[in-house]
Amino acid sequence: MKEKHESTALTFSPADSIAARHELFDVMNHYPATPEEKERSMGLFIRGSLLARFLGISEIYQQIVKLPGIIIDLGTWRGQTAVLCENFRAIYEPLHFNRRIVCFDTFEGYVGFSNKDKPTSLHRDGTYGLGGNDYAELLRTLLLLHEKNNAMGHFHGKHKVIKGDCRVTLPKFFDENSNELVSLAFFDVNSFEPTVQSFELIYKHLVPGGIIALWQLTRDSIPAEGMAYTKTILNKYPHTVFRSASYPGLCYIKK
Repeated sequence: MKEKHESTALTFSPADSIAARHELFDVMNHYPATPEEKERSMGLFIRGSLLARFLGISEIYQQIVKLPGIIIDLGTWRGQTAVLCENFRAIYEPLHFNRRIVCFDTFEGYVGFSNKDKPTSLHRDGTYGLGGNDYAELLRTLLLLHEKNNAMGHFHGKHKVIKGDCRVTLPKFFDENSNELVSLAFFDVNSFEPTVQSFELIYKHLVPGGIIALWQLTRDSIPAEGMAYTKTILNKYPHTVFRSASYPGLCYIKK
């Protein structure tokens, strides 16, 4: 049986809100409209907390518009952040064809958890798996379709989806692309060792003013990013740290 997403277990919502959420899902699944009308009406079904997440990503993206460099989505999972970044690229800088997005994930679940990461049934090696190569290929297709739908859609194929353990794939990527500058990187790896190793490597390629965004920095249920920050990042790497105005759980470091 497929494991449930953590949002079914870790939530601040009361029972009435959870029940309303399930009713909303039911309306969405049975909404009487053509595909074109339903797609144009997705705002009917996006809850405020998810909209806040979108706004948080947009808030960060707008800060890199004047910076050169690729965007890295580390621990991309289903790829929603990467797809949003492609769409924000088309909105905020439609002629910037060098703004490539590179997604990294095992697509087979978390790796690198140790006892210090306090593994649980929700967060441990193997959770959040999506079917490996099949999902990586689906995400490639989704990114390509969004590119083709966006302004200047004839210029597509800019983005990459790289499958595997980031402790292996990220160094390999930079070995093969030592010229790449990084303007923005999203982290959602959630185990200590891979977070520290990946941060150190990405920071070397991060342009001045570039941003590393951390989805779980202040969450006590997933301590890896907080530990990486206090034990390694805080006193070793020059930076300023902020939190998103619209999505407080999203924190980011600016070089």
